Amino acid sequence: MNISSLVVNVADLSMIDNIKAKISEIKNCEVVACENDKIVVTIEAKSFDEEIKSYKIIERLQGISTVSMVYSYQDLDEEIEKSNNNKIGEIVRKLDSADSKDVVYHGNPII
Repeated sequence: MNISSLVVNVADLSMIDNIKAKISEIKNCEVVACENDKIVVTIEAKSFDEEIKSYKIIERLQGISTVSMVYSYQDLDEEIEKSNNNKIGEIVRKLDSADSKDVVYHGNPII
């Protein structure tokens, strides 16, 4: 579970109610406070990709000046468990004992 909070600065105050309504319609988003030209939003998503997708949708809304992520939390227990069970130790030991001439790189050479 990923949880983040955003401060959304509104450029056009006449649109603030419309912007709050649109944010509330975005998956994973909740408007939790609003004062003057600032809207505080929480995003609660299952993955980092979902969290960023919601953030980018808010960024593109008409009438928004800036969007700032103030807090972000990721529950990494599931990812840690996956990495602990993926035989990486076995792979590393195999690479360590291999002759470097026998290792063929198949990754992305363009970084």
